[in-house]
Amino acid sequence: MNRNTVARTLVMAGLTAAAGVAATVGATAVAASSTPAVYASHGAVYIEQAGHTTRLTPDEVSKQPVLSPDASRIAYVHNDTVWVMNRDGSEQHQVSDRAGAAPRWEADGVRITYTATSCTGAPGTFRTGAPGTFRTGVNGGDASEVMALSACVSQDAPLVGFIMG
Repeated sequence: MNRNTVARTLVMAGLTAAAGVAATVGATAVAASSTPAVYASHGAVYIEQAGHTTRLTPDEVSKQPVLSPDASRIAYVHNDTVWVMNRDGSEQHQVSDRAGAAPRWEADGVRITYTATSCTGAPGTFRTGAPGTFRTGVNGGDASEVMALSACVSQDAPLVGFIMG
């Protein structure tokens, strides 16, 4: 092989490799864009996927939606309690037994942690004003487990009803 043939072969190999990298990056971008985005606007929860936006909640009292680790469910704050629904908006149900905010999925996807303004979940009733952190299951009807503050551990949960629908 002469020098020109070798040079052309290397250039073609480089272009082929570059095309392979571009195809891989493109596939990754497509996979990433297929993950839905959830957000709240004017008190309603929305999901956006594949360029299409769908409203998931019927009223205007919802906020702070967060997608589960497997992207199948959404935790959100509804009327100042933590709720969960399927990604399509079905099976909306309350999971916290007190007022709460900032829901976060645990890695296992079967529990959610959230904060409350006080041990009871009511603003201003805990002497330091520091929020408590609680954990609950995603099926609803379970008592929340106190994660922090240690002062909350000895206090009874407030009497809060679950909205069953």
